[in-house]
Amino acid sequence: VLADDGHPISEEEMRAAWEDADRWFWDEYHRPGNDTWSDDGRIEEYWRRYHSVMLERLGLQTHREMLDRILASQFAADAWEPYPDVEPMLAAVRDLREVRIGVVSDWGSNLRDIMAELALDRYFDFVLPSGAVGVAKPNPAFFHMALDAVRVQPDEALMVGDSYRADVLGAWSAGMDAVWLDRREGMNITPSGEPMPTDVRRIQTLDELPAIVAAGGPLLRGERSVAESLPSA
Repeated sequence: VLADDGHPISEEEMRAAWEDADRWFWDEYHRPGNDTWSDDGRIEEYWRRYHSVMLERLGLQTHREMLDRILASQFAADAWEPYPDVEPMLAAVRDLREVRIGVVSDWGSNLRDIMAELALDRYFDFVLPSGAVGVAKPNPAFFHMALDAVRVQPDEALMVGDSYRADVLGAWSAGMDAVWLDRREGMNITPSGEPMPTDVRRIQTLDELPAIVAAGGPLLRGERSVAESLPSA
């Protein structure tokens, strides 16, 4: 969009702007009392603010028409690509007997269209975007909606997510078990200034997940479980 407007930006400049916006995104996401993700309108405005942070870092004036085009580009069908471990994991878990899979996401209603465009929706029994259902993480009511969708009890369910505060603590508050996906690829998922969590099973790739699901049973919590989830030296 910027190039089309006569503002060519180098990869280095864009990376620096993205890092600023990423810090803003996650610190705001984890702000206590943030109810942005329970409403599609507030979610759209959140993305506008996110891109405004990048534009300001690049020294460019922000205007709504430009943001309209940036958001249209962001949510275009060809703007998304799954991590390479996603579909193999989904296929492996789907092959396990009597296991149901769903998405519980702080996202707008357009998440369902994105999943369909990526041809991932065939693996899911349900997709719950927070903007569509009016409740967001870490509210336990959101997780109970997922449980109700597939008629399972909390102690029969496992949440896998990349936000410790939203996904792990939210799932625990609903009585579910949880695994923390910590890809550690420059993402600021943990709020600034908070220590690395040590009381949750931590994985760094979804390749590890099918074995965890197949094993069943409650997961250990604490330092031991974290150490066991790390690859050997």
